[in-house]
Amino acid sequence: MTTENASLSITTATAEPTHEDHRCKNCDSELLGEFCHVCGQQDRHYIRSVFAVLGDLMGEISHWDSRFYRTLVSLFSRPGFLTQEFVRGRHASYVPPLRLYFFISLISFLVLTSLINFDDIQATNSELTPAEQQQLEQALTEAEQQLNREDLVDHVKTPSEILKNVTVSLPFATDAQQQQIEERIIELSKEPKLLIKRLVSLAPQMMLLMLPFWALFLKFIYAFSGRYYLEHLSAALHTHAFLLLALMLLTILSKGSAWATDLTGLPIIEDVVDWAENVLIVWMISYMLFTQKLFYGQGWPLTISKFLLCGLVYFVLLAFAFVIMLFIGILTA
Repeated sequence: MTTENASLSITTATAEPTHEDHRCKNCDSELLGEFCHVCGQQDRHYIRSVFAVLGDLMGEISHWDSRFYRTLVSLFSRPGFLTQEFVRGRHASYVPPLRLYFFISLISFLVLTSLINFDDIQATNSELTPAEQQQLEQALTEAEQQLNREDLVDHVKTPSEILKNVTVSLPFATDAQQQQIEERIIELSKEPKLLIKRLVSLAPQMMLLMLPFWALFLKFIYAFSGRYYLEHLSAALHTHAFLLLALMLLTILSKGSAWATDLTGLPIIEDVVDWAENVLIVWMISYMLFTQKLFYGQGWPLTISKFLLCGLVYFVLLAFAFVIMLFIGILTA
């Protein structure tokens, strides 16, 4: 009987976890759950078989994919929803705003750059196809009521001709620097696609730099909303991520419809895609309006007035950013 009790005690002691199993391996604090409440390290063993590591990796990838797709669907179809969820502290189910913006910005500008044909930038009016020439003639005919036809033809210029007429006068630049800028403009007028490529590559950085100022403007016009600056910045990140996603879809639809029409010879494809593009453009404008209404919760008259003010200020901010981007592009192209 004594022998059985002794063997039972040994078995119980072996089955129970030791004191070290209940302590964090990083800071030696007592564990109260899967993660250490002091340093945050997860209580898991990394020295194990390769098959176990691969299984965990596939689980992480599938979990991230489901969260990413859920975020994309909400971003595109539910105005202001992701920002509201982020402000409420529900972060685990969706991709964070900054990471989401970086990812969509990278993908969208890669797609836009790959779909732009830079070799066609230097084309002149004499290189137009008969169909394009006919369309130009129709546009000129419709404009005869406002401008003389010959004068309008003189104003239809190629990028190289536009660059030749560009004059940049900087009050803070020396005469030598001013001359260097003018010489650079003359060089780029011969190869305008170099400047276009540079401007396309600078666009993501300029948009990212513009976002804090746009959030600051939102903080100003919604000064009595009781929201912090980071909440306005989160709204700006989500709306700009949506705009980039919508612009990417518009470009893909436009290029895809032209390719499908040329391949099949069915003009109805282009008509359907044009209808879809118009619907998407209307949704882009409606999305921005609904976002302001749902996130800030003000009445429709005040929301619409602020929406129109935001559109005007955003246009000015874009123009200012484009001027800076053009100046940097001229110097660095």
